Amino acid sequence: MKVSVAALSFFILAVSLGSQGRVIQELRESLLMDLQHESNVLHSLHHAPDCCVSYTPRNIRCVFMEDYFETSSGCSKPGVIFITKRGQRVCANPSSNHVQNCMEQLKGDHWVKKLEQ
Repeated sequence: MKVSVAALSFFILAVSLGSQGRVIQELRESLLMDLQHESNVLHSLHHAPDCCVSYTPRNIRCVFMEDYFETSSGCSKPGVIFITKRGQRVCANPSSNHVQNCMEQLKGDHWVKKLEQ
């Protein structure tokens, strides 16, 4: 009789620990999924400096520009960010002919610089 009571106690303990183990495993999996989701959200966000909120009202003076890049499709509006020779960033409207001409000029300047090296 004492053996069966001990075995029953051990069985109850094993079952309760087993179910706790399942709960812990489910919590661990849930946390990992939440972390993965959060990581995906963070990767899809763009840094504010990489998006244009507004465009410069002035014409781009290409002589003062060193480089440019187009904003990603994740930004709320399309844009071209020019980088001046002093390292400042200027947002411009990509549909502007003046901006497109400056982009073409800078592309040409990059090719010339590469050939000179």
